Amino acid sequence: MTAPNPSPRLQGRPAAEWLREHRSELVARALDALAAQDHGAPDPVRLRNPELRWIVEYNADAFIHALEIGRTMLEEDDVADLVASAARRAADGEPVENLLRDYQTGTDAIWQAVAGHCLPAEHAGLLHLTGAMHAYLRQVTTLVVRGYQHEAARIRAGERDARYALYSALLTGEQPETAARLAGIALPERYLVLSLRLGPDTAAAPPDPGRAPEVSRHRRANAVRRVLTDHAGDDVLALIQDPAATALIPLPPGPDNDLKKRVRELSDRLTALLGAPVHAAAAAAAPQEVPAARAMSEEILHIALATGQPPGGYILDDVVVTYQLTRPGPGQALLLQRLRPLDDHPDWETTLRVYLRHGFDRQAAAAELNLHPNTVDYRLGRIARLCGIDPAAPAERLAVFAALYVRDRARYGP
Repeated sequence: MTAPNPSPRLQGRPAAEWLREHRSELVARALDALAAQDHGAPDPVRLRNPELRWIVEYNADAFIHALEIGRTMLEEDDVADLVASAARRAADGEPVENLLRDYQTGTDAIWQAVAGHCLPAEHAGLLHLTGAMHAYLRQVTTLVVRGYQHEAARIRAGERDARYALYSALLTGEQPETAARLAGIALPERYLVLSLRLGPDTAAAPPDPGRAPEVSRHRRANAVRRVLTDHAGDDVLALIQDPAATALIPLPPGPDNDLKKRVRELSDRLTALLGAPVHAAAAAAAPQEVPAARAMSEEILHIALATGQPPGGYILDDVVVTYQLTRPGPGQALLLQRLRPLDDHPDWETTLRVYLRHGFDRQAAAAELNLHPNTVDYRLGRIARLCGIDPAAPAERLAVFAALYVRDRARYGP
């Protein structure tokens, strides 16, 4: 805070002296302004919250004292009780914006009162006094917000660690009941275990050279948390590492839980909010069975991505045939080996996929590929000879589909 020079005067007297004499009036004006911003609450703020009066009086005294001694800087020791009060407000869960609003509203009300008493000849001094008041407000809010943030960070760290411990315990199956008790969260009958893959932002603005890359990731992560919280409340447990995320969503008790509807609604809301395609997969399980459900949801998600399914929400029922045909074992290895010759002939593989997509119609496949139907026949014949399975033979078509599913899943990776 910069001491005013020349020394400001109010009604012909030194400003500090005048402020101290009118302290009660100024405090009352500030409290009235704070009461007015409560939109007509039944009881005046100064009666409902005695601490608020104390805070206003403390600030008035601290400013007057600084003005009297010409203090240019405000130290934390000068307002240690205010810093402690801000920390208590953080512990009570009061938003930091309320803290800043109160300081600004109270200071403005006091300034209005002071300006109303200023004589015309004292306007130059009023300007210096205004600068001193703004400097005090800037410094005191910096200190109290720092105290607030330190306490809020301590609380958040404890809550975050406890929630992450529960999240980890559920995913590993290691004593989730104990972790839930420590986190203060009641375990539901079942969780919806959700696996997400976020696509690129289709509506992203051109890169801004002044914006760090992390800004976009944090924005997307915040959007995911907001959708999950809106859907199921604060007891959602999630780890978001863009472009992937895993969430454990408590399901309400009872049989009326349409998993397919839930996961598709979440996928649609995320897609709309992010402006990006979203693949979501889910399975439901009791707390003790979350590890298996997480493995299932991840596998469903990987199958949907590997086989080129469109963005949306998926459960096992949506990919059950592909899931079953791609289970590990000697059969999977044999099917994977069958189509290995296609590694050297990507055009043959494309022809095969188009042929299957058109329901084994060689004419339609040839039209899409801009080939002669005989060329399609030739390529299918070469596939039959080299791979040992004939896509044109009705009895072998299921094996062809299964081999392609296994090939897709293997290409996608674990």
